[in-house]
Amino acid sequence: MNKTVLHTAEGGAIRVSSVQEFDAVVDFTAFSAKYVVKGCEHYRIQNRTYPVHSGEYITGNSTTNTKITIDSPQPVLGICIDVNPLKLQEIITFEYGQESPLQDFLFTQERMVNRYNAQHTHLGYAIRQIEHYYEALRTDTHQLHPEIFYSLGECIVKDHAQLMQQFQRLEVVKRETSQRLFDFINDARIYIDRHFLEDISLMKMAAVANLSEYHFIRLFKKAFQQTPYQYVLHLRLMHAHQMIKDQFKIADVAMQTGFTDTAAFSKAFKKKFGIVPSLL
Repeated sequence: MNKTVLHTAEGGAIRVSSVQEFDAVVDFTAFSAKYVVKGCEHYRIQNRTYPVHSGEYITGNSTTNTKITIDSPQPVLGICIDVNPLKLQEIITFEYGQESPLQDFLFTQERMVNRYNAQHTHLGYAIRQIEHYYEALRTDTHQLHPEIFYSLGECIVKDHAQLMQQFQRLEVVKRETSQRLFDFINDARIYIDRHFLEDISLMKMAAVANLSEYHFIRLFKKAFQQTPYQYVLHLRLMHAHQMIKDQFKIADVAMQTGFTDTAAFSKAFKKKFGIVPSLL
């Protein structure tokens, strides 16, 4: 099942899908985001395979040509969003001016393919709101209004303005070299997003990035303005914050987020959020 639940005359579209087997070449149209609600999809782009798991999405522009493979005993559920480039150009011009390099970054740069954990981006937050209505959209018991494309476009522009800054911080002369290095460290960031509650070694993170430990730390910090350890700690504390709001005991939260004891957890939590966990 691949169903269009919203379509505009200028080419914007939102589709929901439920597929067990699929193996075909697909062009990204306009600016596209493909989100996995449940299961895993594999994207083959420029001789690289990008696995996209539940809660993650991949983006591409009209230069992107990909082979998508799905082979699962259970239906893989997805949401695909296409946003008209003219809407994105309008938003970029309004927010950053007509001569902003962000337009070239979004629309003409080949291989501007990136995976994201939906919990950590503006667009991811918006897609997760759509995900709440997945079943209702599939059965025509909920409708979306076309103005949603402007909200989605604002999210895309915000995320890619940040991504462009991260990309430019690598300061490599050749664009293709910068893209390759960014791919490497972004692979590691996706790995951390999936496994941050586990005991991830620096050796493992660097191996995922195909870099030496020193080179990995240096590039990760340059691109994302924090070390890999600081990023893991950030994710754990954000997860802990949500667990406490969900009424978990502080001692259990500390243990599940990798802290040695409640005192160490409380100290880190206060440094991050300005209050001790018991006052949340």
